[in-house]
Amino acid sequence: MEILLVAGVSVAGLVVGGALDPIGQRLADRSQAAADARRAQHERRRAEEGFDSAPDGAAEDRQLAESTVGNLLPAGRSPFRTVAAAVATGALFGVAAGRFGAHLVLAPFCVFFAMLVVISVTDLSHRLVPRNVIYAALALIVPLLVATSAVDDTWHSLAGSAIAGGVAFGIFFTIWWFIPRGMGFGDVRLAGAIGLTVGYLSLLHAYVAFLAGFVVGMVFGFVVMVVSSSGRKTRIPFAPSLAAGAVIAVFWGGHLAQSLFHAGS
Repeated sequence: MEILLVAGVSVAGLVVGGALDPIGQRLADRSQAAADARRAQHERRRAEEGFDSAPDGAAEDRQLAESTVGNLLPAGRSPFRTVAAAVATGALFGVAAGRFGAHLVLAPFCVFFAMLVVISVTDLSHRLVPRNVIYAALALIVPLLVATSAVDDTWHSLAGSAIAGGVAFGIFFTIWWFIPRGMGFGDVRLAGAIGLTVGYLSLLHAYVAFLAGFVVGMVFGFVVMVVSSSGRKTRIPFAPSLAAGAVIAVFWGGHLAQSLFHAGS
């Protein structure tokens, strides 16, 4: 029975991942076009007001663009990228089925993993984290977690979920507020979604998710800088690293937390 469950859920993941990838690309294209339109309107307004030289913010934008590596995945229509996203989603769904079994909690985590794949791909292809993807996923995840808590009478898990989500959003919002060019607001939203979902397992799982995410981010950034011969100030997509940390925490967070805190005691 478990083999059938894993196989069926994996196939569902393949279908979902293949369907969501082009949707994520369209949303990212739309967000990018809106941002370009706002930038062009701002520049026209400044020109009408008689400002010949670019403002400091524009100069900083140019410096940021120069210190940003190019998109690491092709944007738009890409069969290879779509197949890769489908395989990744199917694999995550299958491992989740093996992790949770035929339990209601499997549903919100499958939605969560599908979101992580789409977000990671769009960040690598467009340097964008579409907020509509996060909002749509949360619109499914939150009711499913509430239903799971009601069925299992595990309201403490839901409380931990809310705490982890709020704390993660608050910390990342603070970082974004003081260092806005070091992190996009999409990463702030994603951090809140990760904290809320992974925090349902435990606060320690959420802690491991972000610890692992930052470690993966440092390694990923170092590899990209070496391969692209860019400098230390190069801006690297952070959403895939946060997603990787979340996956690590869901599947191995308990063992890692136990090892970390036992080693420190």
